[in-house]
Amino acid sequence: MESKIPKNIKDVAKLAGVSIGCVSKYLNNKPYVSEKTKAKIEKAIKKLKYRPNAIAKSLVVKKSNCIGLLVRDITNPYYSGIIRGIEEYIIEEGYNYSLILSDMIDPENISDKYIDNFLQRRVDGIATTSDYLSIDYLKMLNSTNIPMVFINRYIVNPKISINYVIIDNFKGAYMITEHLIKLGHKNIAHISTGNSSAVVSKRLDGYKTALSDNGIEINDDNIILRGDLTAESGYNIASELLARENPPTAIFCINDYTAYGVIDYCFKHNIKIPGDISIAGFDDVSFSSLDFISLTTVRQPINDIGRIAAQILFDKIKFGKKDKVHRILEPEIVVRKSTGYPKKA
Repeated sequence: MESKIPKNIKDVAKLAGVSIGCVSKYLNNKPYVSEKTKAKIEKAIKKLKYRPNAIAKSLVVKKSNCIGLLVRDITNPYYSGIIRGIEEYIIEEGYNYSLILSDMIDPENISDKYIDNFLQRRVDGIATTSDYLSIDYLKMLNSTNIPMVFINRYIVNPKISINYVIIDNFKGAYMITEHLIKLGHKNIAHISTGNSSAVVSKRLDGYKTALSDNGIEINDDNIILRGDLTAESGYNIASELLARENPPTAIFCINDYTAYGVIDYCFKHNIKIPGDISIAGFDDVSFSSLDFISLTTVRQPINDIGRIAAQILFDKIKFGKKDKVHRILEPEIVVRKSTGYPKKA
């Protein structure tokens, strides 16, 4: 009967007739191991069905061959596109790396503890879609050699050096608001969130600037800054906005996920889209092109953003690049059936 006791490096060395140090060099791709010795070690590994302990190996070589990825809400399809982009890059480049994914159960909470978890696992690099990191914690991270990249998030602080890849959020929000204006809408609401993220602020600024540049007075009652960027939040806010005596004729949502909630509310209350209300989003996640949603939105190259974030990390991990990297990508408007001319009074 085959022993169920896990085999270790000592067993491999004994069967191969070599030293433990020699097996260690082989496992870590170190030089000075002859082809004849490699063949002996490989034969012993195969016979013993030995699998190196990744954690133990990382303690020796000070690398885990893992990347930590922190996402704000795994249920949002935007993040699945980011994950796919990162993993595609890793596979295509032939990197023997795994992705450790952490989902923020409470996206409004501070992110330090999540990054701490990555550090305890000795990850070689960190990607984060959250900018809820304390300044002191970021200063500490800056002093380490673990590269980190922000994905569609960034922090403005002259004392902290960060890497990021983002879309031009101001331009995207400006373009989608101007699209609604050109259709004839003047009473345009904006559903956003109450957090102080730089991305949230840029999209709000883009919306406001587009209104001002087109001679439309900004109505503070039309700017809803609360909620958690989810479909449920969009649904609840829509129930208030569309119950007004003079409801908006168009709604620009900070992301597609929130827009889905607005659309759901309209379907359930026989509000015609775009006959009674035009709805626009931001992101162009996969579901937005489905015919029953057909959402006009700002397209982000989501998959490419994930790939670029991975490239930034691996340029630093594998090649030791120290330069600060800021990549700002161009947005694109995708016009679908959810927007149209305002209903005539």
